[in-house]
Amino acid sequence: MDVSQTFSTVVRRTAIGLVLIALVALVQTDFQVHAQNAGNVGIYTREIPVFSAQSTTVASAFFPDFGFGCNVLSYQNSGFIGTIDFDWIPPGTSTPIILTQANYSSADSGTHTLVLGGYFPNLRSTVTPSAGSLNAEYTAQANGCSAISSGLGSNGAASPIVCDQNLSTIVPSAGTGNIVGGISAGQTIVICNAVVSFQAAPSNGTVLMEWAAVVGCTTPLDASWEAYTSAATPVYITIPMAQRSPFPASLPFACLVNNSGVSLIVSVSYARIQNL
Repeated sequence: MDVSQTFSTVVRRTAIGLVLIALVALVQTDFQVHAQNAGNVGIYTREIPVFSAQSTTVASAFFPDFGFGCNVLSYQNSGFIGTIDFDWIPPGTSTPIILTQANYSSADSGTHTLVLGGYFPNLRSTVTPSAGSLNAEYTAQANGCSAISSGLGSNGAASPIVCDQNLSTIVPSAGTGNIVGGISAGQTIVICNAVVSFQAAPSNGTVLMEWAAVVGCTTPLDASWEAYTSAATPVYITIPMAQRSPFPASLPFACLVNNSGVSLIVSVSYARIQNL
């Protein structure tokens, strides 16, 4: 074999080798691309204690600043009346700004959460008890969550309630009947809809919903809805306002007090909700 043939053979083999190397590189690159998880390579999370049996007004230390986009404050009330919040002191300022807050005007012994979406350096929590105490823990994650919840109420953010239970109760004239009750610790009874149906035209009187400590409704202590009745009152009355037990630990039974002069039937749509 002469020199020119040898040179041509070397060139061909070199070219073939380069093509093979390029193919292997493409295959490896393709595998690497498909190994990605939609661009998510990890999520940083953190959890720290905030308050322990706290019964006096105090602001916590600033929470760790790792660029968290979703902040959650979990707290457990014990006969608690007062407020707890997420508040933020913008860099270069000294006045805290309340970003979200829960306000308990009646003694509460449930477990709850405050959720805050967005990045806020110098974030902390302030608790202002007027009775009782609470424990609290802060958790956070680097990925985001909604900055505004689907619902806001007196006690902070909450999702709309889906009432998936129904029942009807007959309440005799001049009587009191238990509508719904029987809850576990930390639960709240929520009545989304209620309709009162009179057996005949009522007389001058009242119909009211109260919350009691016992199933027999012998000690109703807190009224949440009341209406006058007369001979002109329609046969059906719709209670237009959602009702919920105000003291989950002590008044868990919804009762209807019938002073309309005739028997009635009350039909409700309700749910038992944990940690509301």
